[in-house]
Amino acid sequence: MSGKHCVLFAGQSVQEAGMGVELLKRPAARAVVERLKPSLGADLEALLTTTPDDTLALTFNAQRAIHASHVAHWLAYAAANPRIVLDGAVGHSMGVVAALVAAEALSVEDSGVFIAARARAFSDCCKSFSEPMGLAAVSADDFQDVVDSVSEAPGVSVALWNTVGRGTLGGTAAALEAYARKARDEDWPVKVKLLKVEGPYHTAAFEGAKAPLRAALAAIAVKAPKIPVYMGTSGRAETDPARIGELLVEQTTACERHLDAVRAAYAAGSRSFIEVSFKPQPVTWLKEQVEGVSALGVTTDQLPL
Repeated sequence: MSGKHCVLFAGQSVQEAGMGVELLKRPAARAVVERLKPSLGADLEALLTTTPDDTLALTFNAQRAIHASHVAHWLAYAAANPRIVLDGAVGHSMGVVAALVAAEALSVEDSGVFIAARARAFSDCCKSFSEPMGLAAVSADDFQDVVDSVSEAPGVSVALWNTVGRGTLGGTAAALEAYARKARDEDWPVKVKLLKVEGPYHTAAFEGAKAPLRAALAAIAVKAPKIPVYMGTSGRAETDPARIGELLVEQTTACERHLDAVRAAYAAGSRSFIEVSFKPQPVTWLKEQVEGVSALGVTTDQLPL
């Protein structure tokens, strides 16, 4: 494939039992997974093939499996399409680490070291909560209305802003349930769905993850990316290695502004977006975020055997 593209990578929640069964039949993808096993664990292949959904959904397992899937899919696709040229990379939440690999700011091995630390740090935070906490997916005509409503919802904060009309709120389970009840009782024009996750990612509840991530970054090399990486933490293009490192740490507690990141890529000239995954997701949101773009989702079965 020729032409310029901005590559997309999804965040946590896209995991699915058996997500890597077909992927590992591709030699180029298997080679990447083998490179990640020393950092992501000897159970990595099992996570990608035989681990049931309930176990795979655990933070420590999901982040490791998703990252391996992202990097293996992309590098196998790039190897099969040497003429492809990228003009940017966008990673949604933890997907930004795979975006940094695509931009050659992180090696495969160093990306695994960081994701292993991130998965462990996030998991440890979840285990430390004194009461149930989580996330709620909320949709409306304009998500700004949801953001405004949060000021009247104690214990709730905006965790992710995905598209014009969709995002995620985080907080205690009780506070999220109260928000959903208030929206229903007052007939707000929104839809609220409580998610089955271990914690409210991208909120202040994950402050404890910052120190382990700083330690992990001190042990790896973040280089200047060869293409802009659009990070949700800032909502704009990032090219400075030191700032990228700072944002990887801040991401733990900062609202993930995926919508702003995609708009920044568009403003910089990106018109063709591509996602390579067992089940492409963020590429399907593009019509809700920007107009006049082409969106290509490439699935595992489109990779050469």
